[in-house]
Amino acid sequence: MRRARSTLRACTLAVAALLALAGCGDSALWARWRAERGLARAERLLARVQVNPRLAPEADVARAAAACRRLVAEFPPAAWAGPAGRSTPGREIVTASGRAALALARLDALRGRTDAALEGYARVRTEWSEVLPVAIEAAVSRARLLERSGRVDEAVAAWLDLAHDFPPAEPQSGRPLPEVMDAPLFAARDRLARGERAAADSLLRDAERTWTDAAARERGRPAAPELWVRLADARTARGDAAGARDALRQALAEPAGGVLAPRLVLTLAQRALEAGAPDTALAYTAWAERGFGGAAAPEARQIAARAWEVAGRPDSALEAWERVLDAGPASEDEDAGARFERARLLESLGRWEQARGEYRALASGLPTHRLAFAALLRIVRHHRSRGEHTLAGMEARHALEAVDALIASQHDDSIQVRAGQARAEILFETGDETRACGTLAGLVRRYPAAALDPALLLRAAGAAETRLANPDLALEFYRDLAARAADPELRRRARGAADRLRRAPG
Repeated sequence: MRRARSTLRACTLAVAALLALAGCGDSALWARWRAERGLARAERLLARVQVNPRLAPEADVARAAAACRRLVAEFPPAAWAGPAGRSTPGREIVTASGRAALALARLDALRGRTDAALEGYARVRTEWSEVLPVAIEAAVSRARLLERSGRVDEAVAAWLDLAHDFPPAEPQSGRPLPEVMDAPLFAARDRLARGERAAADSLLRDAERTWTDAAARERGRPAAPELWVRLADARTARGDAAGARDALRQALAEPAGGVLAPRLVLTLAQRALEAGAPDTALAYTAWAERGFGGAAAPEARQIAARAWEVAGRPDSALEAWERVLDAGPASEDEDAGARFERARLLESLGRWEQARGEYRALASGLPTHRLAFAALLRIVRHHRSRGEHTLAGMEARHALEAVDALIASQHDDSIQVRAGQARAEILFETGDETRACGTLAGLVRRYPAAALDPALLLRAAGAAETRLANPDLALEFYRDLAARAADPELRRRARGAADRLRRAPG
């Protein structure tokens, strides 16, 4: 241990000597090196905790927290966020200590200490207010934690404060600040999740006025196209499809819109499709496919396939999906998506044998993809919906064998979670609720930080509470759902159900 410390001191002195010899012995440069080294060490310690926060050893948590506190104490914002922070080293030093302070708050959140985390984020936002990226991240993290905690009114206020207190673009560079621009949309989303449509529309209209004024001020600067895009999002959320398309065209007309042009044209195509105008969507997809050096072509072909289906041209839609596959999809997601959509369309046309072949090809060709599991389930559901229970049982056994083989052979946690959820869904589909709930309970306990499907958790909770008469298991599912669900209303319902079960006699 003494030898390791001696080596570290020697390395530190060597770095200092090199800086001095290079004419870089300035104290700010030396401080920046120490701050960056301290942050890197703190992040390594935090990474150990974040693997499984609930089960992390207390010693690991303590070491990570201590490393963050040392960095904040050594480089406090009061000393580095003022004039000293205007130099490049000074900005990087105060940013490093701000990120350490953010990590402390995040650590509290991961450990379930919500009030401490909220106080930490609020403190970072105030004390590092001159460091825009750190202050904005603190404000966003606080709003999201309030959402996850079911404190929707406070979350809405936090999003609106964020939009009010920070500019939509960096004052000097004009670079857009997407988190600030998105804040009113998140506030409106929270209101919509509670069924408060009028309140959400009011927030969206206020945001539209703000973004329209800001877009006029930022005209010709980098943030202008992003502001028009947010305006389009707000109008879409209010159901103003024509106004949304107009805002996107304004974004496209901005000098800085060239970089966003492929995305804007694709969005125009998607918005037209959602508005029930497939011919307009096809015109935009043709533009996207031909232009931009082919960068937008893969997604343009997918939107075109959906547009042909909406237009009542299923054969053209099938040809379009075939073109997606023939072009060589750019990713596994695109490949799986195209195969699944083609199979779904064949199924809707009554061409079941072809559809089943496509589903099976997807399941065997990309066995760990989420749509491969969906394809297996789709086959089982098809036979059950037609009353073909023997065939449904055979397909379910085949699907379970495939899923169980993956669970036994794959060690990637994300694959284990996807396969486990697929196993539970197949068991639910065959009426085996006991094994389905057991499978899902195993996932909840083994992967407490995984993004499990809230709808599946809710189904398991209901089955455990009623048909299985297992209130303890139902309570476990409801508690987990209250912690995991992104939908604030679903979290509220889960907490209510958990409270009801806790109060139940016996």
